[in-house]
Amino acid sequence: MSKNVDLKRAKILEVAKRRFAHFGMAKTTMAEIAKDLSFSKALLYYYFPDKHNLYMAVMEHVINEMIDKVDIYAQTTDSVENALLFAVESRTATTRENYNLFEYSSSLFMKNPCEVGKNIGPYFNRVRDQYSRLLKIGVDNKEIRVDDLDETAELLLFCLMGMRSGILTKDLNDCLFPSPEEFEHIQSKQIKMVKIFLRGLSV
Repeated sequence: MSKNVDLKRAKILEVAKRRFAHFGMAKTTMAEIAKDLSFSKALLYYYFPDKHNLYMAVMEHVINEMIDKVDIYAQTTDSVENALLFAVESRTATTRENYNLFEYSSSLFMKNPCEVGKNIGPYFNRVRDQYSRLLKIGVDNKEIRVDDLDETAELLLFCLMGMRSGILTKDLNDCLFPSPEEFEHIQSKQIKMVKIFLRGLSV
């Protein structure tokens, strides 16, 4: 793929992300995105055959940005706790900033879990691998002792995911995605969980 094509694709993803995040998936059309880009619809369809395909690419783009942001921060700290708390806070901030984008992914998952899992599933592995790298900061600094970094990172990630699910299932009518008001409550619980988890690993 040429550099020019890469730049055009990146521009499409950024513009589509703003539209999806502001208006949501249902109220956004490919024609509006093409107009924002000053592209013809034909050119937009050349890169992405339909809105669903574009949406999934935007989701991946946002997730990659979030993971990259945490990796950059991890290079500036020698504290495993600071690194993990930054990861939790960044995930919350990214989800809140792109609320309509992520909310649609939850409703899409309810309708077609296999299709969404196929596209978003690898995200879990990437976050687990990142948490493994963050835990290694603590191991290298002799803050914590970990026998298996990948397994421990996976356990921590399951704990954090389960915390969100546990809070949301108090209202069985809306158990997949938090309301804007619930983000702060969930994040505060996740922060406490990270601190408890690290205490259990401390040397």
